[in-house]
Amino acid sequence: MSWISKRLLAATAATVLVSICGTASASTIVKIEHNLGLDNGLFNTVFIELFDDTPATRDNFLNYVNDGDFNGSVMHRLVPGFVLQGGGFTWNGSSFDGIPTNPPVVNEFGRSNLRGTLAMAKLAAPEDGGPPEGGPDSATNQFFYNFGDNSANLDNQNGGFTVFARVLGNGMDLIDAFGTLNSTTVAGFADVPFSGNTLLVMNNVSVVQLRVGDTDFSGVIDQADADLLTTTLVGGTDEPQYDVDANGTVDQADLDLLNALLLGDIDGDGFVGIADLNVVLGNWNQTVPPGDPLADVSGDNFVGIEDLNAVLGAWNVGSPPPPPAASVPEPASLALLGLGSVLTLSRKR
Repeated sequence: MSWISKRLLAATAATVLVSICGTASASTIVKIEHNLGLDNGLFNTVFIELFDDTPATRDNFLNYVNDGDFNGSVMHRLVPGFVLQGGGFTWNGSSFDGIPTNPPVVNEFGRSNLRGTLAMAKLAAPEDGGPPEGGPDSATNQFFYNFGDNSANLDNQNGGFTVFARVLGNGMDLIDAFGTLNSTTVAGFADVPFSGNTLLVMNNVSVVQLRVGDTDFSGVIDQADADLLTTTLVGGTDEPQYDVDANGTVDQADLDLLNALLLGDIDGDGFVGIADLNVVLGNWNQTVPPGDPLADVSGDNFVGIEDLNAVLGAWNVGSPPPPPAASVPEPASLALLGLGSVLTLSRKR
């Protein structure tokens, strides 16, 4: 970006009203890291947004996430063009072990099973050949990705399959790639996807803080995010990471704020606040160098009022970094409890 462009953006940033500046939305974002990925394994992560209009299902899913139950679990069923299913089993090298389940969750069907959504798997109803405990309210820990529009099928059977989340960003590129894996029968389970001698596993599943403006989920808010938002505005989106002003609409105002954030976020933590202001004030009235070049937001080789206005103009834009975790001393010893795993019925879509 040229110094002239930076000056123009600084002037724009100085006009931004603090009252419309937003922080992270209340959306719950879950990060799912796999053992397989694209680009030689560099892209192996999917970010999903949980829907608040399915509260029982959302909380049920989060219980398994927060307990670490999904870590190391296998995506055990692949039907190309239809669904990729997992969440229920781990692999011990010779057979599948069922992940202990919480009580079934009430069915909350409402959203259609469209491409890029996640829904809960459940047991067929008794009248349809399922077990006595089957039916609409039988979902526990298994879920699936919809590769395409499955609404005609899944919205109209067994009470409808509850859609509780959606894939964000370019995550479907990875899910689509998983859809091209070979599958076979493994230890009595049909359609298990694999690559070489490796099953598809969710290595780590965790809740993460949403950083508005980090449109590509790289962990850094930079010009690439602004470029992606520029492109996205043409096609339209309502994904929360693009909604910089947190007003529920993604538009040019979000791009303006993101550009302001890129200027005002001197310390690179994704938020314009007191730390950034202190960098400017600590270098006040200095030329660059010896002053800190990062404090020269306007790019005129001098730290002064233009730089201060650029930071104040973008004040409180972005997602505040989480507070530092408290240090907890490790106990001298840990009592380990052995938990037996009982193989449960595979839950079909």
